[in-house]
Formats: sequence, structure tokens, C-alpha cells
Amino acid sequence: MLAPAHAADKLWACLLFASNEKMSPDVPVWLKNYNGRLVKLVGYAGLRSLGQNEVNLQGEKPAVVNLPGSMRIVLSDFDREGNGRFLVKIKFYRGDRALIETQARISRGSPLFFRGPLWRSGRLIVAVVIGQRSGWDIWDPWD
Repeated sequence: MLAPAHAADKLWACLLFASNEKMSPDVPVWLKNYNGRLVKLVGYAGLRSLGQNEVNLQGEKPAVVNLPGSMRIVLSDFDREGNGRFLVKIKFYRGDRALIETQARISRGSPLFFRGPLWRSGRLIVAVVIGQRSGWDIWDPWD
């Protein structure tokens, strides 16, 4: 049986811009560890953070993380499967238009990356992490 997420869990999301420009210093340090994975995902070598935000997960209620440019991430129907894994529905919006809608498994403290639309001379990427701040000993996006 699936159990809902803990209220102490947080959802953190970051909107990234991937291009062939030099990596920007505003990218969270721990995300730089995933640069090779991101190059394979999107084909661009540089990242720039366009904004990040976090919210507390509240039981069964959808979690909404507002990002710059009238963009937002909505996680709903999230269930804790055990061993720090969550099954979630994710929607990425710009204004009232859903640009991406998917279902994914996320492991606590491990980022999920997904490609957004092409933008300017690159592509938007969304990074999503679920977890509890005090429980992450490998890296901490809030440091």
C-alpha cells in the first residue's frame, strides 16, 4: 500500500537554462556534479540558473513551486513507496498552459531533471528534489 508524503518533506525546484555558453556561477554547487548527465540530456555544455524555490509538502495537497517568467511546477498524487522513493505526477506550466505533464519516480534527495522547451539559443531544464533538509548528508541544495 502506498503512503502519502510526510509533511516534513520539502519540494525544491530550479529552472535552468542550458546553452553552449560558459557555466554560470549562479548554478547551485551540487548541481554541477550532474553536468555530464545534463550534457547528455540536452546536448548543451553550460547551465545558468533562472530561479529556484521550495515549498513544504502538505499531505495529499498538490505542491506548487512558483518560478520566474510565470512558470511553475505542480506535483500532485504523490505517494511514498518506501525506501525514500516517491511516485508523482508533475506538470510544468507557463502561465495557464501546461508545457509538460508526466509521471515519475523520484528518490529522496536525488534530483529529477526533465527537458523543457527550446528557449533562445538553448533549452529550459527543470530540476526537482524531494526531501527533508536535515536528512541530506551528501549535498544540500539549501546551503
